[in-house]
Amino acid sequence: MTLALDARKGNMMSMAVPKDDIEITNFRNYVLKIEGQELTSRNSQDKKLLLKIGRDGVLYLELIGSGKKPVEDFSLIYASVPSGYAKFHQTEAAKTIRGVKGKYLYFKNKEDDFIAYAVGPSQKVYRITLGKIADKDSKLRVVLDNLPIEPFNKAYFNDKLPFHIVENRQPIKAALDVLEKLGYVKKTGSSIGISEIYIKTDKISSKTASQIKLVEDNKITRKDGR
Repeated sequence: MTLALDARKGNMMSMAVPKDDIEITNFRNYVLKIEGQELTSRNSQDKKLLLKIGRDGVLYLELIGSGKKPVEDFSLIYASVPSGYAKFHQTEAAKTIRGVKGKYLYFKNKEDDFIAYAVGPSQKVYRITLGKIADKDSKLRVVLDNLPIEPFNKAYFNDKLPFHIVENRQPIKAALDVLEKLGYVKKTGSSIGISEIYIKTDKISSKTASQIKLVEDNKITRKDGR
């Protein structure tokens, strides 16, 4: 359906151009075709379009960016990192909020204990304690132990894990980022909406490998009668 608007002020139609500017907000991308020339958006930040009819009858269009800058100031995070932890990894949030994607920074110590910090457009920092893979009760280990055989996304864990681990899915996102970096999962390149699809790899934790070896050794011992 095409809605045609007469740009003459006060023209009696279903809609008339008001005296004030027309403001169109809350969009991120655009394609403008102007007398055969096509212009497209250069980024996915929030934008605002202003339309105004001048006294000379000329239609004026002004496209304004949100002015939001990418999250780049991590000084609050680095100031919060406990002693003994070094930066391990950095990723980006899948969701864009007010034209800006948040960031996730990861740190670990010599005992392979992981912590994550999520920071969004407001610069509010959210700390996520992931723990160690060797700790069966840590967020990191619980996610690892509950990885399905079939492809999955973050929403898979919603009804599989306790709420204190799922929360708003940020801990799940953080755990999967670390597990991907360590080689336990990998992205398939597909997604459901903005939620990426993962698959489990053949890699197993050193602790699990030791447990498997112990079971196999016990089987051999019983078979030999020793």
